[in-house]
Amino acid sequence: MLATVKGLMVDQAAAQVIDAFRTHGVRAILLKGASFARWLYDDGGSRSYVDVDLLVAPGQVALAGEVLADLGYVLRCAGAVAGEQADHATTWDRPGSPAIDLHHTLTGRLGAPPERCWEVISSLAAPALVGGSPAEVLAPAALALHVVLHAEAGRQKTLDDLARALSRLEIAEWRAAMELAELLDGLPAFGVGLRLVPEGAALADELDVPTEASVELVIQASSTLKLALPFDRVARARGLRAKASLVGRELVPTPSFVRLWFPPARGSQLGLVAGYLYRLMWVPWHAPRGLRSWYRARQIAAVTKDRPGSPLGQG
Repeated sequence: MLATVKGLMVDQAAAQVIDAFRTHGVRAILLKGASFARWLYDDGGSRSYVDVDLLVAPGQVALAGEVLADLGYVLRCAGAVAGEQADHATTWDRPGSPAIDLHHTLTGRLGAPPERCWEVISSLAAPALVGGSPAEVLAPAALALHVVLHAEAGRQKTLDDLARALSRLEIAEWRAAMELAELLDGLPAFGVGLRLVPEGAALADELDVPTEASVELVIQASSTLKLALPFDRVARARGLRAKASLVGRELVPTPSFVRLWFPPARGSQLGLVAGYLYRLMWVPWHAPRGLRSWYRARQIAAVTKDRPGSPLGQG
């Protein structure tokens, strides 16, 4: 019951923002949320969701941000630098309301540029009612692709979504999702996502989805993304200065990031100082686990050719 009430509140917030966007000429497509719940959990199952995910054209992101600001939303982590926030979306907050995740592409795991992603995905959108208002959601092939790309080892909700999708869609529909992934230069990510569960691995073999996966893709599908990804970034950086800069930024991030990462830092300068001191202890403490996860990702990426069909989940 509580999940249903929260879902209705999120749907109302989504309807308000979509209507405001429409008034200002911004087209938005609802991701996840009600679309996932109606598609995958119409058998009485419950899927909770607490925020609103909206995809807009890359060229309309700035205008969409202005509309959100007019509605009282504030950009979260406004002063963050690259690597401190998602590379496919920004998050907007308003007291008493669900957060709005404003996407300019489906996910950073696609190789196609955001403009190409919007061109393809927007052509496949389907009409729907959300919060009593007209909206657009992903069409079946795009929904299937998003379920796979969104799956993450260790996150039960995303794995449940994937398992339900695998049990519902026919092979022809998965083939359409695979073709869409190839069109968006996301076939390696599609293969990694499917192989997070045994049933998906079997389907990937049947579809002949390539098994090759980069270290970054394996990390992005893992439960230790935030711990392992910094090691991969440092490894791929060119030159000692670039590597040292990344390490320094990990130890001493921007104030915006610290306030988000360490809630007591939001209230005062003293809290911010405490957040930085805690960060200097937290990073070394968690670094060994992150290093192990990164090394494991390298091993998995190296053997995916030789072990087709094996799940890629990590602890």
